[in-house]
Amino acid sequence: ELKMNFIALAAHELRTPAAVIHGVVETIERRGGQLEDGQKADLEQMLSAQAAGLKGLVEQLLDLSRLDAHAVPIEPSRIPVRERVEEIVSLAAGSRAGEVDVQVPAKLEALVDPDAFDRIISNLVTNALRYGRAPVSVTAERENGRLTVAVEDRGEGVPSEFVPKLFERFSRSDPSRRRAGGTGLGLAIAHSYAEALAGELRYRDARPHGACFELVLPSAT
Repeated sequence: ELKMNFIALAAHELRTPAAVIHGVVETIERRGGQLEDGQKADLEQMLSAQAAGLKGLVEQLLDLSRLDAHAVPIEPSRIPVRERVEEIVSLAAGSRAGEVDVQVPAKLEALVDPDAFDRIISNLVTNALRYGRAPVSVTAERENGRLTVAVEDRGEGVPSEFVPKLFERFSRSDPSRRRAGGTGLGLAIAHSYAEALAGELRYRDARPHGACFELVLPSAT
């Protein structure tokens, strides 16, 4: 039943961008000669945005498929945590990287699969910028053999009644739907990667307000 529900939800999410892309292409084919330059530019921009969204969604679905099948290779290696986090923030935040404050000890290292670590932290940073409010902070510490990386924003936080559903696939609260787009897969993917690393991803309310997601990984020495 869960598998059937997931397939139905995935098909629903794929249908919308596919329909928009088909409509734009059909319009260009049928009326291309009648369209003004500005109209063509708008259609091309819409086509590009929807295609990018569709590509991202397909990649997320493939991620989940591989994680469900335990087909994601986990190959730990020693990484400099601060340097890695700064690279992730630069790529995930783009022009908004200045809104993210990285507070990680310069000499902190960890034994972790780099690709899985990247997937988790990039999803958390993207999520904080999309649904929360700046400034966003990324902190990390090692204690009792465990590495904890926290991504915290200054938004409204997650409604208490929605917290139990936070890591479910395609699950988004009403406030998050109103605030921004998205598929509701980012946190589910991050959670699955954390489990693949024998760790956990958890949520707590930030103080005085906001959302804080903590990635806790074992054997981080």
